[in-house]
Amino acid sequence: MQIPENPSNDDIRAALIQLREELGQKVDRLDYKFDAYQKGTDGMVRMATTIIIATASVVVLSSLSPAVTAIITALYSANAP
Repeated sequence: MQIPENPSNDDIRAALIQLREELGQKVDRLDYKFDAYQKGTDGMVRMATTIIIATASVVVLSSLSPAVTAIITALYSANAP
């Protein structure tokens, strides 16, 4: 909306109403973009956490495996006739 060179109160009021509507639409679009960004970030954090937990589990289990094997072998040898 173009404001005339000598605006009346109605012209100013109409321009302010239009500005408020445009700002409201822009804020709504920014809220949508932020929500999409936040959901994407949450998904990446979940995926990274899953990878870290899986990696830690593999490391822990791989270090325990020889110890468990040694215990089972020792128990079997002790009970062997």
